[in-house]
Amino acid sequence: MGSFRRFITGLGHTTQLRKAGRAHLKAAKKEDREQFLTLASGYIDLAHAFYGSTLAEPVELRRERVSTLFLELWRNLKYAERLSDFEFMLATALIENAPDDGPISSPEPMVTKLRMLAPRVRFALLAYEFEKWPMRWVKLVMRMRPNQLHRLLAEARCELCGVSWESLALEERNCLEAISSAMDDCTNIQANKSLCERTKSFPRVSEIKAEWLELRPALVEVRLRYIPDQAEREAVLSSILNAISGVPMQRPPLVDRVVNTVHFSRHERIRVS
Repeated sequence: MGSFRRFITGLGHTTQLRKAGRAHLKAAKKEDREQFLTLASGYIDLAHAFYGSTLAEPVELRRERVSTLFLELWRNLKYAERLSDFEFMLATALIENAPDDGPISSPEPMVTKLRMLAPRVRFALLAYEFEKWPMRWVKLVMRMRPNQLHRLLAEARCELCGVSWESLALEERNCLEAISSAMDDCTNIQANKSLCERTKSFPRVSEIKAEWLELRPALVEVRLRYIPDQAEREAVLSSILNAISGVPMQRPPLVDRVVNTVHFSRHERIRVS
């Protein structure tokens, strides 16, 4: 009962966050820079964590990348009809512009492993594990079905644990995907009991599950390494404000606006150097 109550409470909290985000997006589309900064502030940690877990570079360069990213999002903001559209542009920009010509080695083995993940996989993992986006948010942004997303996350977790997904038997993979799904929604007690019994048939899966749980503290430490402190956050927001000042938003053609109300697919390609 306690877990169900926490689930409902968390659902209400995320719903309020979405409502606030939609309100900021609507106001920002009227070229309100302060509202855009408020909207952007909810995604700065994710952007910093993504760039930090992509390659080793000075903090100043990372700040420039983040500022350029949100400048381009400002330019394209009128294309976004929904908050998930803005998040899709953000995710696409990060994934398509992920730097691939810098050093990935780090004194922390977990950081190096994160940098070895494909950008698309890394983004999904960071949004879900670092920023605690609900699965439905990540699913919308990644344009994936829940079972596809759970497989992607299961594969990523195995890679971070040093386990090759290809080395697992089909039954083991299916079981790990089910565990990934259960980790997202643990309110069905009977289903969890059945999954526990199923897992007993695969000793290796039990070991991997235990390693997955041990991953969480290490991932928290990695997140804390890259998210900006208050002073850095203020510097980033100031840099974004300076970047967007005097820069007009793109005016999407009517046909693009109509298409985007049904399926968000029309916007200028965002480039971040």
